[in-house]
Amino acid sequence: MNIRIHWVAASLSFHKKEVSVANRPRRWVPLMKIFRHMGGVRRASIGLAISVSALLAGNGIATGSPETEPGPPLEQPEAELDKTLHCDDAIDSAGKTPVLFVPGTTAEGPENFSWNYMAVLRNEGHPVCWVDYPYPTRGWRDMQISSENVVHAIRVMYERSGKKVSTIGHSQGGLHPVWAARFWPDIKDKLDDAISLGSPFQGSVMATAYCEGLGAFQSGCQESFWQFTKGSNWTRALNAEHVPAGPSYSSLYTRFDEFAAPGKEASALAGSAHVAVQDVCRGRAVEHFSLVVDAAAYALVRDALKHEGPADPGRVDNSVCAEPFMPIALPELAGNLPKLLQMPVWAWLNSPPWTWRNEEPALRHYARATIG
Repeated sequence: MNIRIHWVAASLSFHKKEVSVANRPRRWVPLMKIFRHMGGVRRASIGLAISVSALLAGNGIATGSPETEPGPPLEQPEAELDKTLHCDDAIDSAGKTPVLFVPGTTAEGPENFSWNYMAVLRNEGHPVCWVDYPYPTRGWRDMQISSENVVHAIRVMYERSGKKVSTIGHSQGGLHPVWAARFWPDIKDKLDDAISLGSPFQGSVMATAYCEGLGAFQSGCQESFWQFTKGSNWTRALNAEHVPAGPSYSSLYTRFDEFAAPGKEASALAGSAHVAVQDVCRGRAVEHFSLVVDAAAYALVRDALKHEGPADPGRVDNSVCAEPFMPIALPELAGNLPKLLQMPVWAWLNSPPWTWRNEEPALRHYARATIG
């Protein structure tokens, strides 16, 4: 096989500068919020409200739905939520759709994405942000906690850019934007594309076997892994209804996924485009981790970002099947390689005993009502 690895220019420091989220500039404040604080909403004429909304929309500013209920309050302090969000300074002058990256279990954002999708999309002018899981667990914690970080990230990015946000998540990372849209009603108005790579929306037989095996011991299983199991309360709550209308959902998977397994059944999500890389390239040998660099998966992600609606394999040229990998930023890969090689060690060091349980974490009240 003739393997070609493309190089993406690494001289992107002016794009990659991070701005402290805590000190983020508030470049756009919805006028309706100002009127509300002034007590002017009731007195403002309907015609004026429509005119202002039309003017903002005509200038490419996302007005959202000011009357949409925000959903349950976030339990983490805002300062802690801010610590997990990292954005390019380009977010404050976004010309293209900003993209939020949500990593898989055991990974941080740059380890998962800086040397592949982040580098490519930055080079194309997309403002890039990523969210890390609450320290120090790297995604082993109750996913109901971690989803709050994604809710906060989408809101901040929407406010700073004035544009709807697209998300790309690997494994666990693909679950959170859907959970956020499902239970925080304002998120669906702020979300453009929610793209997942190998995410177990229906639970994983591997996680079930893992937790049942460890469950025989007193130590139990990590919190998020209980939620990955088949038939978990978390999975039932997520799937109790179709995904909310508005965003486009693309659940991309491989039939040879050894973690979100079995690939097709585990990654199914009602209301999404459910597409295998093998739908583009028949028999393609891709497993769970290589989804983040596979050329066919990349082509589907690009298709979703460039078109209205979700990914459509019919629009992908099958010439991509001759390419094994998407463009790779070799300097970024070299910088992250030590961390990637140490990831199995960090996976255990960052899952301290207090994150291990003998049963699934209880659903919070907002989700509990959906399954009775």
